[in-house]
Amino acid sequence: MRTLLTFLVLFAVTPVRQVDDASSAILWALQLPALVTEARQVGVTETVVGELLTALRQRGLPADQAAVVVGEEVDAVNAGEPKDNFGVFVHQQLNAGLRGNALAEAIRTEHRARGIGRADEGNEKGRAKAKANGQDTLKHGGGGS
Repeated sequence: MRTLLTFLVLFAVTPVRQVDDASSAILWALQLPALVTEARQVGVTETVVGELLTALRQRGLPADQAAVVVGEEVDAVNAGEPKDNFGVFVHQQLNAGLRGNALAEAIRTEHRARGIGRADEGNEKGRAKAKANGQDTLKHGGGGS
């Protein structure tokens, strides 16, 4: 009962938009381990995945934003980008100072320029190709703050 009262008080004093934003960020953060596993399943080496995660962590990206980045890179590999190219563009953008939504949008723009994904937001081309090959996939394509 005490937990319920605490939750109700917090909910009453927290703007709904803030709760929605936090919920979205938490859901994205929870997808990160599955996306990392998916990267490994599509053939990205443990070393390359680890280097990307280390770079994201060192630059202070929260887990929800890291999940978006990893997901975009997995989509690129699923769509035909070389596995050894995993994270190269991301490193360049991080070095240029991009973070959050700006980083995610730069990745999507680069992928669209290479013909990866769709013109609208979200990348289903790589996911569809992976499903056709019998790989289990997650749907992602936006989020982070």
